[in-house]
Amino acid sequence: MAQTVQRLGHYAAMAKDGWRIRHGRTDDVQSRARKHLAERMGRLRGLPQKLGQMISFSSGDAESTQDYAALQENAEPLPLSTVRPILESEWGRPVDQVVQEIAAGANAASLGQVHRATLNDGREVAVKVQYPGIREAIQLDLKMLGWLSLPVGNLRRGFDLAGYADVILNDIDKELNYAQEAEFQRAFSSWAQEDSFLAVPNVVDELSTSKVLVTEWQEGDHWNEVQTAWTEQEKNELGGALVRFFHEGLFQRALLHADWHPGNLRFRRSDTGVELLLYDFGCVYRPSDEERLTLLRLIRATHQEDEPPYPLFAKLGFQEDYLEPLASKLPALCKVLFEPYAVEYPYNLDDWRLGERFSDILGDDRWNFRIAGPPSLIFLLRAFHGLLFYTSGLEARVPWNRVVRPLFKRFAEDMRGLQLPAINDATNDFGSLAKHLKIRVVDDGRTKVQLTHRASAIDNLDDLLDEPLKKRIDDQGINLSEVVASVRRGGYRPGNVFDLDDDKKQILVWLE
Repeated sequence: MAQTVQRLGHYAAMAKDGWRIRHGRTDDVQSRARKHLAERMGRLRGLPQKLGQMISFSSGDAESTQDYAALQENAEPLPLSTVRPILESEWGRPVDQVVQEIAAGANAASLGQVHRATLNDGREVAVKVQYPGIREAIQLDLKMLGWLSLPVGNLRRGFDLAGYADVILNDIDKELNYAQEAEFQRAFSSWAQEDSFLAVPNVVDELSTSKVLVTEWQEGDHWNEVQTAWTEQEKNELGGALVRFFHEGLFQRALLHADWHPGNLRFRRSDTGVELLLYDFGCVYRPSDEERLTLLRLIRATHQEDEPPYPLFAKLGFQEDYLEPLASKLPALCKVLFEPYAVEYPYNLDDWRLGERFSDILGDDRWNFRIAGPPSLIFLLRAFHGLLFYTSGLEARVPWNRVVRPLFKRFAEDMRGLQLPAINDATNDFGSLAKHLKIRVVDDGRTKVQLTHRASAIDNLDDLLDEPLKKRIDDQGINLSEVVASVRRGGYRPGNVFDLDDDKKQILVWLE
């Protein structure tokens, strides 16, 4: 009871810190509030620490990322004196009969902590021990989910919190069962036997239980070392391999590591290439056949523009009551969401500007889209965001299209066999989108220049015009940023973008 009251007190303090983050008048006040919040999340462990770990590598703001970074690996661990009785209870014998040495320090995670140890037979191992009482703490965390949401956004506004809570609780139940985690780790180990890019420590079966997981000790470079010490060629190779690894797991193996925060990944390089070393298999996403095939078909539809997207979103589980009002915007939205797959060249994620374009296309309907999304996809999105974090941080240019294009053919029959909802949506297919951006410059009644670009080039209109031309446009009171935003709000439909007509030249820009 006393622990529950104390935990509730921490939640009240977290809510206060969350309010200060959102309403603090200065950057210093907000930064201090983030640091206080990170400290509280680390002390509470459980869901608060897990949320902090997600913030630490999902925030687009560098300062926010740094304030939460300590939660990746350096949250305060329990003392070894607290851990020893747990080990002895699980092993059924004194710790000294199992290990020669066990480090007093530990890497603390959200549900347990990891100690380095040397077994009596000389093997170096990682000993992961579950925190005592963590299951009860998680139950309380879930009841307080509304408060926990405050630092990362208002999740109360229309979201199916009960649905999300069920999905999270189901995942936590698995994550609290180290025997289940060991099974996932063995599955990834089997994958690693077939793929030289992937490395997975082996499980020490005889010492692993539902509350203690013992695996061989392996080391690699931390994410920070990759960013500072690896060559550009090595980073590009790693970025491409990560994209391939993610999509093979999602579409071919239905096995996706869903917790990509930097405490769970290490990286290695050798004469044979780069390597990903994975830790912590508590959170693993196993998509159903219908989920992975529908998602792949949606990517293919966007690439080939051969069927409307709305029935596919409905098949993925999006709520039609919220999705139907924005059905006409889905083709344009898909072109942005799946742009890395649609282009034929190595894609630079810095060019994506997903948040900006997403908001412009949907406007106030963005709440409908977020509310419509099914809770079942939360861990897929979490894993995908992790992939974007690393590929963007590597500044790697990766040909995403080459990764998925062979899958279109491989799973063509399976995708064709999907039973889609009976929705007549022919008016909201990709044929409604403009195909080309046209720019014509007329001087003294004669066409001096006419350029044709892909319609998506409108998002980079500012880069397509030379400085003298942009100055004349600005002098006429035309705001190019607002012009582009207006095109997005209109769903990239064919039509006039803007005209400029002065004494010297006429400039016409349109989509067709």
